[in-house]
Amino acid sequence: MGRFHLCLLTTAVLVALLTSPQTARAQSANGKELYRNNCKVCHDKGSPHGQYSPMTLTQDQWRSFFKMKLIPAHKSAVHPKTGGKLLEQLTPDQIKAIQRFAIDHAADSEQPATCG
Repeated sequence: MGRFHLCLLTTAVLVALLTSPQTARAQSANGKELYRNNCKVCHDKGSPHGQYSPMTLTQDQWRSFFKMKLIPAHKSAVHPKTGGKLLEQLTPDQIKAIQRFAIDHAADSEQPATCG
């Protein structure tokens, strides 16, 4: 039985290692798409709401924004394409994907991005 458990554990670790990078990449791509479709539509160049891209803020500033400012600043925001309240249309997982994208591509990150 010990050998069976070791084999099972090894298989589980290999599966986790092989799927984790794909999941992270998929989440990053999803975060980028979500950012473009839900954030950039109101925060692009010339916007009265201010122009923001991931590299507008540092990683710590994005963390602070998502922790303390996102909900108060967007509680009555309406998505311009759907007409529905933005925060009612995004799931917690989608907000986390946007947050991860913004932090991973912030001004002080290894890969700053404008999300152009």
